Amino acid sequence: MRHGPIAEVLATGNVHHRSPLEVLMDADGTIVAATEAEWRDFVEHVVETLDVGPGTGVWDVGCGAGAFLYPLWENGYVIGGTDEAAALVDAARAAMPEGVFGAGAPTSLDPANPWDVVLASRGFRGPADVAAVRSVLTRDCSPGCRGRGSGRSGSSPTSG
Repeated sequence: MRHGPIAEVLATGNVHHRSPLEVLMDADGTIVAATEAEWRDFVEHVVETLDVGPGTGVWDVGCGAGAFLYPLWENGYVIGGTDEAAALVDAARAAMPEGVFGAGAPTSLDPANPWDVVLASRGFRGPADVAAVRSVLTRDCSPGCRGRGSGRSGSSPTSG
């Protein structure tokens, strides 16, 4: 099974000397050309662009296994996300137990729990209804929230 190594690395901390982030990146399957260091630099660049820091609530629509959120979680951000792939959400929950994760459509997020930043680190899959995307990114934000999405599939410069 594709997600087997996630459970093993989280349980033992050692799968062929791969870090938990590398396992999450592999599980996400969209981060094909990045090393762990390059991925961390990318996430740091996004965070610097948003001008946010530890303690900020970051929600990732279409979070996959949580590879984008993992470096934030390590640095004290409040993180969460949703994805339609339940197995990937399970991997994110296992890797970041303090996170808030849910399996389901992007619109399944409860707007009663606003976040400081709502983004789509992996882009929106399939044909995008721009109005629906805008609604998801703005509905789930707290006042002053920064909603971000790529508007295309595969938002990182290293996705394939």
